[in-house]
Amino acid sequence: MISRRNLGRGAGLLAAVSALAGTRAVSAATGAAAARATPDLPFPGEWTRTGTLRRAGGVLHYAVLGEAVPGVPPVVLLHKLGGWLSDWRHVAPLLAKGRQVIAFDLPGHGGSRWDGAPPYIQTLGETAALLVGAFDEMGFDTVDLIGTSLGGCLAVPLAAFWPERVRSLALVSCALGSKRSLEQIHAIVDEGQKDLFDANGDPVPTPPELLTQIFGIVNTGSINREGILSRKAAGHWIQPSERGVAITDIEGTIPRIPVPTLMVYGEFDKAYIKFRATAEAALQDGRTEVVEKAGAFVMQDNPEGTARVLEGFLSTFR
Repeated sequence: MISRRNLGRGAGLLAAVSALAGTRAVSAATGAAAARATPDLPFPGEWTRTGTLRRAGGVLHYAVLGEAVPGVPPVVLLHKLGGWLSDWRHVAPLLAKGRQVIAFDLPGHGGSRWDGAPPYIQTLGETAALLVGAFDEMGFDTVDLIGTSLGGCLAVPLAAFWPERVRSLALVSCALGSKRSLEQIHAIVDEGQKDLFDANGDPVPTPPELLTQIFGIVNTGSINREGILSRKAAGHWIQPSERGVAITDIEGTIPRIPVPTLMVYGEFDKAYIKFRATAEAALQDGRTEVVEKAGAFVMQDNPEGTARVLEGFLSTFR
């Protein structure tokens, strides 16, 4: 657990599973799918367009790169806890060759805004259902699904319980753990992480060296600066989303995934590698790749290496 007393020393965060974790819109999506004006994001990228979908209780923000290719499912990218879709902005163009790529902001993160106060727990199951609803509205029968951290944990129940909607799955640096009790969640998240949030419940800035000490990140400066901004944007949704991971038996759900699955880790990862052996043994059809010269946030630490690994996996389905 990290406190203000030990931030500088980088003492371990039990939820090293909860990553510390945009572009300026090129053009807003039009038509019924665009429920509101597309939010501006502070980081440039190569997105073709951005848009929003009104889902139950909120607005789901997304960005698209490329056009739909007949007979080829789009690649869907899901970001980390406290992140936003811009985390993928350097990887997405490298994947969008002969296929469409779509990145989503998860509820309460980035440009996805929900009505009213956040729930105590935002479960992975309900967020997965929101995404399936988005797939329906956007006309996707199947997708190639890639998620990291929170996004990867979310991808597990989506692929397990809606297997007909997922052609392939990639889990990038994910906390693939077992279910926690409400008492454990209260101790770990509510009490144990108080010093990561101010009196109003907003995330406090973290020093860049913490990313190396906890997550093995190489390029700490730029990643930490952006992480402070993306965590600020997620605000009070960080802890409900983390509780949603903790209350889910991700480890027990993995054996139900029938689709080909790639697990990806950074060479210097210190947070998620402990889940590798159990997940590998549980997967019906799985393999693992390691991204060189990267910590846990591989898509930001080494986007080119991450794209090569993911492209190699996706290319087997052509």
